[in-house]
Amino acid sequence: MRDRIPGAFLRLLLALSMSLLMVGQAAAIPLSPSTPHGMPAWEVPNPDHDGDDDEDNGRLLNVMTRNMFIGTDFGPILTATTFDQFASEVAIAYLHVQQSNIPERAAALANEIRAKQPDLVGLQEASIWRTGPLFGAATTVTYDALQSLLDELAARGLHYTPIAVLKEFEAEAPSALGIQIGFTDRDVLLARSDLRPSELKLSNVQAQHFTVNLPITSPILGTLIIPRGWISVDGKIRGKRFRFVTTHLESFHPGVQAAQSAELVQGPCNTARPVIIAGDLNTESATGDPAQNTGYQIIQGSGFLDAWTLLHPSDPGRTWALHGEDPFTATTPTQRLDLVLVRGDLGVTETTLIGHTPAALTPSGLWPSDHAGVVSTVNLRP
Repeated sequence: MRDRIPGAFLRLLLALSMSLLMVGQAAAIPLSPSTPHGMPAWEVPNPDHDGDDDEDNGRLLNVMTRNMFIGTDFGPILTATTFDQFASEVAIAYLHVQQSNIPERAAALANEIRAKQPDLVGLQEASIWRTGPLFGAATTVTYDALQSLLDELAARGLHYTPIAVLKEFEAEAPSALGIQIGFTDRDVLLARSDLRPSELKLSNVQAQHFTVNLPITSPILGTLIIPRGWISVDGKIRGKRFRFVTTHLESFHPGVQAAQSAELVQGPCNTARPVIIAGDLNTESATGDPAQNTGYQIIQGSGFLDAWTLLHPSDPGRTWALHGEDPFTATTPTQRLDLVLVRGDLGVTETTLIGHTPAALTPSGLWPSDHAGVVSTVNLRP
């Protein structure tokens, strides 16, 4: 016999389902605080005088992609068949989040950024976790991965600003802990904010959800839509223009991922500028199972080259998964999902993995994420 679900909970589920089904419009939040020098590095240039340096050298751009790991797995929640089981799995998920220590892992990511000094950073799973009274609104923020990272960067004297934040999946639900648990997933584009306009000038920030997203049917929640999206920005270094795109493609349905990949190619990547894509593409690279890399093939088929295979053709460069359900138990990565792809008049001078060796472990023995990150340096040819 199916467990009876309290009416208040049903109303919450209805509101949740409706909000997810209506999340077709991008929830982009462009931010524009000024740099320590008083000039926004992404300011739209004055066409009469933009301060560009016409020298043919120095057009190097450092980019990074980093999945921050939300700290848990939603699978058991979505497959729960009774209310009691559902509330129990929500509780377990939140305990996993606490165990994953988001602030400590954010400090490790800040150390990586300090070491590599990327100009642009694409972040995935920059989560917010909230709590509240049972069956009430979960409004008390307990973990904010992005804010933790920004605080750690500032503590190291590093100047980075989120120029766009794209809200993805968002939900809240009752838990067996006797509290309401809320969650928000976000993609973020960080940019250095301490550079002169001639060193890095950014404009035309765009953020949007894909039109094709994955519907998931849960015995308790019904059908949910899991939104995914992309963020892009146009840039200029010493007169050389480019576009940077970061994304987090669907992982559980090859057809949805293929549609999103095609939309990426036909949308933000449809430009005559050189383009750099950096993100967790959730599509197996050419070194993996061809049946699992439809998205990779679509993007590569539009003229993109893989920065990793260009410089490391004999190294599989696998990035996931560094650990399983227990974040303290290491596993051997089996897939290369985190990629930097390039197209146009540019060259790749360096590509490295980060956060995948024992030296990256936090003081309590945690990996910074269940993914390794990728950092690439590209030379924007004159």
